[in-house]
Amino acid sequence: MGRGPRGPLGRGSAPPGGVAGHHRAGRGAGIGRASSAARDARLSRLSGTRWPYEPLFGALDLAPELDVLDIGAGAGHGLGVLAWRGHTGRAVGVDPRPGLGVTAGHAEALPFADHSFNAALLVRVLAHLPDPARALAEAWRVLRPGGQLVLAAQGAEHLAAMWRAVGRPVSEVGPEAPLRDALREAGLPARRLDVRLSITVTADDAQALTGSYGLHLIRIPLEHLTTMVRAVLGGFEAKI
Repeated sequence: MGRGPRGPLGRGSAPPGGVAGHHRAGRGAGIGRASSAARDARLSRLSGTRWPYEPLFGALDLAPELDVLDIGAGAGHGLGVLAWRGHTGRAVGVDPRPGLGVTAGHAEALPFADHSFNAALLVRVLAHLPDPARALAEAWRVLRPGGQLVLAAQGAEHLAAMWRAVGRPVSEVGPEAPLRDALREAGLPARRLDVRLSITVTADDAQALTGSYGLHLIRIPLEHLTTMVRAVLGGFEAKI
């Protein structure tokens, strides 16, 4: 079967490298959450870990007694992983469309007093907000002295081997790039913190994962696609 200039994926959508996924913490949030949740569930099964929060928290090594705010918490999956890890400090989520146990609110106007938390997380959220600078300022406001601000998005190499295997071009600039730019513009020094997991993707996995981005895989270039790929979360950590 031949393929047109758009490659083996239908609808001519944007390259996967520009898809950060997950939920939005600003106004108009919630678009694509079901697809993102399905994608996370599959990556969790393939990696044997609760993607993306379990490997992220492992890399951060958050002390269990810290008070943590998850901005753009959605259904509260990150809070659930914290509880599963035995976190004893306060764990609070905020989202415009909150799930059970998550506080209603917007990233640009957090409903919390100054210096309320030891750590603030924006996981696959900041690039989707209408006012990222305001969201950063709000996150910084609610942090205590010595607190840590964590930003994360899918890295440039996230599932890159799979996209290449199905004939889809991959950008060298990943969705994590705007996070670095936002931190630089805000004058916040930060260290790079990436999470990488190796997983094996089959043809069925490729169909499901590409479909979760709203792309239709017309054909698998390899008769039996099985390839080792990396799930990558590109992150940055800044401290007061």
